[in-house]
Amino acid sequence: MIINSRVFGKSDNKLIILHGFLGSLDNWITIAKKISDLDFEVHIVDQRNHGKSFHSENHSYELMALDLRNYIEHFHFDKASIIGHSMGGKTACYFALNHSNMVDKLIIVDILPIKYKKDYNLIFRALSTIDLNSISNRFDIDNHLKKFFKDKLFISFLSKNLVRSKDGSFRFKCNLSSLINNIDNILDQINSNIFYEGKTFFIKGLNSDYITDEGLKRTKMLFPNYNLIPVEEGGHWLHHEKQKDFFNICKELLTT
Repeated sequence: MIINSRVFGKSDNKLIILHGFLGSLDNWITIAKKISDLDFEVHIVDQRNHGKSFHSENHSYELMALDLRNYIEHFHFDKASIIGHSMGGKTACYFALNHSNMVDKLIIVDILPIKYKKDYNLIFRALSTIDLNSISNRFDIDNHLKKFFKDKLFISFLSKNLVRSKDGSFRFKCNLSSLINNIDNILDQINSNIFYEGKTFFIKGLNSDYITDEGLKRTKMLFPNYNLIPVEEGGHWLHHEKQKDFFNICKELLTT
């Protein structure tokens, strides 16, 4: 099966954007449109168990990289540049290590290919306790999530995992049960006996703790030609929080 996507622009310069955990291609539409104006054909995709892509009991970076390879081969690309955020960044890392000949430029957003110890229990509890039968509008969803979180941007981000069905009721777009069952795979490190020789650009939000000096030491073994690009006042969702700065960085990296 081919993962769901939206395409902006038409060009020989191909770019694929991979969203993060519990995200979807919708998170990247604004950036994709801007980059397409730079003579790029931009493909934003829903990774498996997210958005409108297929659901599966299995969820790992090996499988998501295979989904990406199938997508590229389906559209007959010779190669593509890749921007990957968070989980999407780790997918991009795995893909580059195993299919380097299919990668042009590699941009990883606020993540490293290392093991993380993040606790998602509160997020899962907040989402799994939503009573889909009693929700009539998005205000109800937001009010429920406000019981667990204060950050309006994060609440908005999580709420996008619910969509209204034809009968007016709400349902989850993401395969929540599979994501809960596979959270250890999502947090796990990327293992490889080879390294990626191409340049890799890691963009770090300086207000985020996902990219650390210790993590970079381990990352260097797999991506020895990496460059670290910091974004002042940017958090983990820096492509939203510092959208102008983020776009300018991507513009420079992709066009030079």
